[in-house]
Order: sequence, then C-alpha cells, then structure tokens
Amino acid sequence: MFAVLYLYTVKIRVPMLFHFANDFLNYAQVGGMTAQTWRGDANDWLNLLVQVVVPIAITIWMLTGQRRLVVEQNIMRLLEK
Repeated sequence: MFAVLYLYTVKIRVPMLFHFANDFLNYAQVGGMTAQTWRGDANDWLNLLVQVVVPIAITIWMLTGQRRLVVEQNIMRLLEK
C-alpha cells in the first residue's frame, strides 16, 4: 500500500503519514511495545482489519481505473529521471 501511495502522489510524506498512523493505531491497541499474541478477541480482529484488510483494499482500489493510469504515468516520469 505504501508503494502505491508513493507512486500515486510522488510525495514521500503521504506513505510516511500512513505508516505513522498504522504504527500508532497498532501500538495504542496492544498497549505499547509488547509481543502480540492472537487471542481471537475483538481487538485482534480490529488489528487484523487495520493492518491487513484495509491496506489490501486500498492497494486494489488504487490500481484500478484512472488511478492506475496516474500511477503508470508517475512510474514512467520517475524512470526517466
């Protein structure tokens, strides 16, 4: 997801902000820098949703339609430099 966001915006701060938000939500959810174990409770499912399902959905959405063309144009522009 972070690569797609960078290729779409060609700005490094956008994926950095998403990475910060992802880490912040993850560590706030589990109570800090502790080992994560799967217990199957609501917090674990929410964590799975935030860290896996949402990024996959955003990546698939960004690689369809007009957004895909923008990504392809930005890739070509970056490769020409």
